[in-house]
Amino acid sequence: MTISEIAKLAHVSIGTVDRVLHKRGRVAPETVKKVMSIVQDYGYQPNTYARNLKLSKDFTIGVLLPLLHSEFGYWSLIYEGILKAAKELHTLAVRIDMMEFDRMVPGSLLEKGKALLTHKVDALLLAPVVPADAQKLLSAKDIPFYAFIDSPLPNTNPVSCVVQNPFRGGFLAGRMMHLLTQKSGTLLTIQTHRAAYNSIERARGFTEYFANKPEFTVFEMEAPLTQNMDKELDAFYRKHGDVCGIFVVNDAIHRIAQSVLLLGRKSQTTMIGYDLIEHNRRAMIAGSVDCLISQRPEFQGYTAIYQLYRKGLLDQDPEETICVPIDIILPENLIDEKGWCPTL
Repeated sequence: MTISEIAKLAHVSIGTVDRVLHKRGRVAPETVKKVMSIVQDYGYQPNTYARNLKLSKDFTIGVLLPLLHSEFGYWSLIYEGILKAAKELHTLAVRIDMMEFDRMVPGSLLEKGKALLTHKVDALLLAPVVPADAQKLLSAKDIPFYAFIDSPLPNTNPVSCVVQNPFRGGFLAGRMMHLLTQKSGTLLTIQTHRAAYNSIERARGFTEYFANKPEFTVFEMEAPLTQNMDKELDAFYRKHGDVCGIFVVNDAIHRIAQSVLLLGRKSQTTMIGYDLIEHNRRAMIAGSVDCLISQRPEFQGYTAIYQLYRKGLLDQDPEETICVPIDIILPENLIDEKGWCPTL
């Protein structure tokens, strides 16, 4: 009995069977019951250990991420998920070889990626947040099979892509802005990495939501992480007296929210951004951020490692695209270390 045969008997996909057997992801209770009934009836036993002994070597996954301490700890959350999967798979000969790059330095992703490939990794897990560098790296002749996290990258062929749909995320941010803003007026989208595919698509989705709503006007601004935005934001408010909302396409929302607070403009401005990092959690508790969109970074890292493991050691076809749910965080469902948000 193989996973493929179980899938046929249960009338589900191989990926669904894999999730049931490894207790990963969400599967309907009736599907779990059906799959496990077949497993018990036919006596399925995974042959992973035998397969790995035959290989007589480690399966090394190269991981290429932005600096873990950068962007307010977002990448550390992804790495925590990677380490969790690596720990679980350690006895099955899976190893991690991680290298960090500085996305603020041109060419860093390409340089560190090439260095990582000299380590003779068997597979590559990449966050393609610098599209031009990532394209060059993946065009190398001896590139192993690879998977993406955090962002898709057009015109590439990953074996699996564990990402959130950035356009839909931006569109949802627009809907939340519309729901939370009690008046019409001027809206501002702020990017910190204009070249990143995720940033472009989130901004596009947000603008698209308001395309047929003439009572709103959407502008866009770039806010480099190293630049104080107080003067630029003050000038924008003075020019557009009816500013009613700001959408920051990544985890820098707390930084922009602080500027808005210092300018005395928070009462007129709904603030929406991305990622439940600690800085943003505190900003929401303080009342300076109204809504966050979470993309489950730990889940991304954990799931992507398992997809490469399936491809490399189990000879299975990973799920080509695993869509990360778009979680909406509001003060009402924010949980801190001690329980519910202390502001409520």
